[in-house]
Amino acid sequence: MLTLFRNNQSTTVFLLALYAGVLHLPALLGWVQPPEKLAEGDGGLLYQTFFGRADRNVTFSAISAAVLVFLQALLVNRLADTFRIMDDRNWLPGALYVLAASCVPDFLFLSPALVAATFIPIASLRIFSVYKQTVAYGAVFDSAFWITVASFVHPPAIWGLAVAYFGLFSLRSFPAREQFVFLTGILAPIVLAVAGYFWVDQAADFWQMQLSRWAYLPAFSLGLDLYGSLKLTLVGLLLVACLLGFNIYYHKRLIQVQKYISILYWFLFAGLAATLFQFDLRLESLMLVMPTMGVFLAYLFQSTRNTPLLELFHLALLLVVFMLQFFLKFTP
Repeated sequence: MLTLFRNNQSTTVFLLALYAGVLHLPALLGWVQPPEKLAEGDGGLLYQTFFGRADRNVTFSAISAAVLVFLQALLVNRLADTFRIMDDRNWLPGALYVLAASCVPDFLFLSPALVAATFIPIASLRIFSVYKQTVAYGAVFDSAFWITVASFVHPPAIWGLAVAYFGLFSLRSFPAREQFVFLTGILAPIVLAVAGYFWVDQAADFWQMQLSRWAYLPAFSLGLDLYGSLKLTLVGLLLVACLLGFNIYYHKRLIQVQKYISILYWFLFAGLAATLFQFDLRLESLMLVMPTMGVFLAYLFQSTRNTPLLELFHLALLLVVFMLQFFLKFTP
């Protein structure tokens, strides 16, 4: 099946949409139940405004998640193609992002982290574009702006600002004037949001809902049952595979691509930190890691020249994913 994505034809986008639909089909048909509802006030400013009632409608939540994952897959694939991160231009990064972002039932429904994950490839596109550019004010501003907006959807996404800041340093010189532009990119959405909430006499709600939720001490009490442990094990194995494949990612790459890969690693660690430093550990918070995981899984799959073995492993992985989705239906 993955062979279908080893090309750069525009018509493959329809196969990608079908692939996303199949992986989300159990949720779309109501065969999978969403995770526990978010606590009141979870999510940031933008999530509460636009998606605050989504968890009350399971069908809308499942459809929105499927559409969003497909659009995010297009962004991840565009990131890989634009900056020639892969050996060949193909649809593997997008397809494997869809697989990673749908591997456990908790990911199949709308959540703040899922929406915020949209801004990771968008910000990465702007960060990567500054390489060897003499003037990059727009890209510097945009990278800070979009990650700050992501934090308005899912406050812990603010960890991505550190990645953007040091990522810009690693790609080129980052003079004081551009650092001021970066700071402006952070402040601009905050000022606009505060002004908007002040206009409707809800400025205090903004500070309480948004800024107070950026970081907590790590909460390591998961309290997982067998089902939760199986889901966490699958995500953990995929994560470990991505972390241990660094020799493949860097092998015989251009310096430019190696720098891009390092920044992707930083985004992965930032996503893990954003998941840990929360008042309530939730599996769906790991969605911030998935854009990077999609690219790294594409590297691993592309490096395997034994196509039959690769397809067998992919089918086995799909089988595990669907078994987890239907696990509760076959257990008392």
